[in-house]
Order: sequence, then C-alpha cells, then structure tokens
Amino acid sequence: MLLAELAVLYLLVLFCKSRAALRFIRTYPQPETAVSLEQVAIFQPILSGDPTLEQTLAANILPLRGASFYWLVDNDDPAAHAIIDALREKHPDAAIIKRSYPAAPEGINPKLFKVNQALASCQQKYCVVLDDDTKLPLTTVQGLIAALQDCSLATGLPQYRSDGNFPSVLLAAFVNNNASMTYLSTLLFMNPITINGMCYAFQREEFVRWGGFQSVLHHLTDDLAVAGMVLAQGGTIRQIPDRQIIQTHLPDIPAYFRQMHRWYVFANILFAQQPLRIKGLLTVLHGIQPLLLAALLAAFLFSPSLLHSGIILCTLALRHRIIMQHNKEQKTSNLKAITLSILSELLQSVHHLHALLYRRIRWRSRVYTVHASDKFESVKRGE
Repeated sequence: MLLAELAVLYLLVLFCKSRAALRFIRTYPQPETAVSLEQVAIFQPILSGDPTLEQTLAANILPLRGASFYWLVDNDDPAAHAIIDALREKHPDAAIIKRSYPAAPEGINPKLFKVNQALASCQQKYCVVLDDDTKLPLTTVQGLIAALQDCSLATGLPQYRSDGNFPSVLLAAFVNNNASMTYLSTLLFMNPITINGMCYAFQREEFVRWGGFQSVLHHLTDDLAVAGMVLAQGGTIRQIPDRQIIQTHLPDIPAYFRQMHRWYVFANILFAQQPLRIKGLLTVLHGIQPLLLAALLAAFLFSPSLLHSGIILCTLALRHRIIMQHNKEQKTSNLKAITLSILSELLQSVHHLHALLYRRIRWRSRVYTVHASDKFESVKRGE
C-alpha cells in the first residue's frame, strides 16, 4: 500500500531527526560559571525599515546591562540615527556606542563592512554579532561565551516570535518547527558547516589575529563566509542549543516570500559547496521530508478511503506531537496552527525551486542579484 509506505517513511525521517536533536540537547553541558558582561561587546549593524526596530533594540538593553552595544549605522539612514539617539537619551547609563559609516562599496557585504571596522575599535574580550531584529536572552549570552572556552566561533538557535498576522505566523511555523531539528540533528554525524548569522560570538583577539573579517568582505552570505573563514584558519565552530528571539514584521504575503526566498538562495549556495557525503546526509534529513509529505497528501487525494483517512490523521497527529517537542514558541495546538504548520512544510519545496531559478533577493531597502556567495551585484529599484 503506497500511502502507508509513504507515511512510515515520512515519520521515520522526522523521528530520526527529532531523536538526534533531542539527544544533543539532553547531553549538552550547561555553563558552570557566569561571565561578566563587561567583557562582552555586542555588534548590531542597523538598517531602518522595520517598524519594530526601536522596540527590539530597547529590549536588549536592560537584560544585558553591563555589555557594550556597538550600534553600527549608515551615514545616509536618518531614521536609524533618530532611533539610536532616542534610545541613548532614554538609557543614559547603558554603554551604547554609535558608529556611523558610508555606504559599503559595490561588491562588499554591508553588514560585515560595518562589523569589521567596529572590531578595530573594540576592547572587550568577547564579541557577539547580533541582527537588529533579534532579542538576546542572558542565558544565551552565557551559553555562547561558555562555548568559546574551547571553540573559535559559537552560534545559537533562532526562535521566531510572530506578531499575529498570517505571513508572520507562517514564517514562525517554518522557523520554530525546524530550527532545532535542522541545526542539531546533523551534529551526531558531522561538525557544523555554517552558523546562524542572526547571532554568533567569538573572541576578539583570535579574530584580530586572523585579520578580522577582511578576507570575507566580498561575500554576501556572511554566515557561510564567516564559518568558512574560521574553518580555513583551523578554528572550530560550536552550535549551542540556546536560542535568540527574532521578531520582524511581515506586512503581507509577498514579504513572506521575499524572506523565504533570501534564506533559500543562501541555503542553496551552502549546499552546493559541500562534498557528496554531506549533500547526501542533508538531502536525507532535510530535503526529502517536505516531498514525502506532499506525496502522502497527493496519494490520499488520488485514492481517498476510510482507511487512508485514518492513516493520514494518525500521521499528522504523530507529526504534530514530534514537532511540538522542538517548537518553544507555540503555546496552542488549534486547527489553524496545525494547518499553517503543514502548509509551511509543503511550501519548502516551492521555495527551494524558486531559489534555484531566480537569484535576485531583497533585504529591506536593498536588492541584490546573487550569482555566488562572493559574486553579487546591487540592483536599483525599478530595474
């Protein structure tokens, strides 16, 4: 019976990923001592355009009091300057350092362009690069710094907080259902090959000794480029199970597709650079799962019956039970949440194909045509 075989295979892949990720979390050592935040610099390249920007930046100040915030902004971004100045006035005791820079030259990563210059003026022992739409819990900072005692680069897990509208809920379902099983499940078989670019940490002296980010400034995919630089220098990467919280407003469905498209373009670049055995592992653990789910539902529509209905319901119930062990954000299991979770998984193959065929991405006010990690071009609106 084809439908039953598809159900068993689908659940087997999902179960193996889940067990591997949960085993990693269960056996991961907790930090024994807390680091002084006075030793921590938090680099945040800031770009206006997100309506929650001020709220998100402010949310890190009090929980991480003692850390130095390096807010890195473009000269020609008056809205970002205004937000930073307002927050500095509201929090005069916080260590907020504003650095303003000209636009990155053509072919240079604008995020790394700013971080690399800020690194030269930083004196703290530990550095955390944090996206401007990300909230960083104190426990995650402590976990990152603890990991740096025996690695060169540490990175956390993303956890997306929806603002309640349909595109944000759909994106949250994708991130929160998959983050743990994507980043942690492979670690039983291989070392990390990349980092989560929303949040990563390193020791300043080691990176300065390597020349900072100078060697990867021409890479648009900064997470992949920084990970590759560390490995090329003989360094090591540590993935920790602690999470950082992301909340970016998505006003409509096109914004959702732009976000997913950008992620999948970068994911395809990472996949293409891997040796055959890694490609095989990633395909088995991550590539075939949404295809199996689509095939399972298609088989049911082609041959509906009471027995097949029972198999589908049991499969989806087990799927939901497994996924909820990893989704730390979703508090309810209503029909809408379950339906959106299934939809987000089915759309993964669509996003993958779209990213293969169309290489132009948009990041807020910026548009790029991406040929490779180290080959991209800025595109003016309307072209």
